[in-house]
Amino acid sequence: MFRVSFIQRTIQRRICKRWFSSVTQSEPLRNSAVQDTVRVLQPGTTLHGYTVEKIEEVPELFLTAVCLQHNKTGAQHLHVARDDTNNTFSVAFKTTPLDSTGVPHILEHTVLCGSQKYPVRDPFFKMINRSLATFMNAFTASDWTMYPFSTQNRQDFKNLLSIYLDAVFYPQLRELDFSQEGWRLEPVDLTDPNSPLTFKGVVYNEMKGVFSSQQSIFCEAVQNRLLPSHTYGVVSGGDPACIPDLTWQQLKHFHQTHYHPSNAR
Repeated sequence: MFRVSFIQRTIQRRICKRWFSSVTQSEPLRNSAVQDTVRVLQPGTTLHGYTVEKIEEVPELFLTAVCLQHNKTGAQHLHVARDDTNNTFSVAFKTTPLDSTGVPHILEHTVLCGSQKYPVRDPFFKMINRSLATFMNAFTASDWTMYPFSTQNRQDFKNLLSIYLDAVFYPQLRELDFSQEGWRLEPVDLTDPNSPLTFKGVVYNEMKGVFSSQQSIFCEAVQNRLLPSHTYGVVSGGDPACIPDLTWQQLKHFHQTHYHPSNAR
């Protein structure tokens, strides 16, 4: 999986802003059957349990954006209509940790280890070999977690959508998976009962690798000190020195309080 820092997002936004400023704003709307389908919608229209809130043209990217809100849960949905062979979807949550145990990062890994509808181990990685997806991943940033995918096949899109939504809203969150993805104590030599113990875990080892880079240490320190209050003052991906403080119960509680449609985009 991949982490996105506040510094990286700031740089990306500046690059995009410069690019947008160089693009002409006077280009006429292109005729597109995909865009024409949503252009007929009006604010206030009810559609598949959603209410259309706003429709906006983005000629710089040749797309029409439709903002909707789910009537029952309050989930906000942005539909992007564009002539593109890729069909893309993502569900993102506002995740604001208040410590450096890496709970949003470990949760991102753990929810993809089996769900209510797909109780197999690692359905995410099994789909990599079975799917026609052109992109599959998950991202943990300082204040959000995103699960995106893309495919050019309609049935494959439906399959991936079912897997992703069931994973984030109905994960099994087994303690064994938490130990595997988060952290655990393990003998250095599995064959020796007297062997000393060491910390292991997918995210734990991943963050040890991240903090082996001077650049990563510097960027994280800059963000933590420039924005010391709330979530930006901690390491959302997890500080290896703090990760072992996280418990399985705390992980489940974080999912209950953050992974809800009302907190989703």
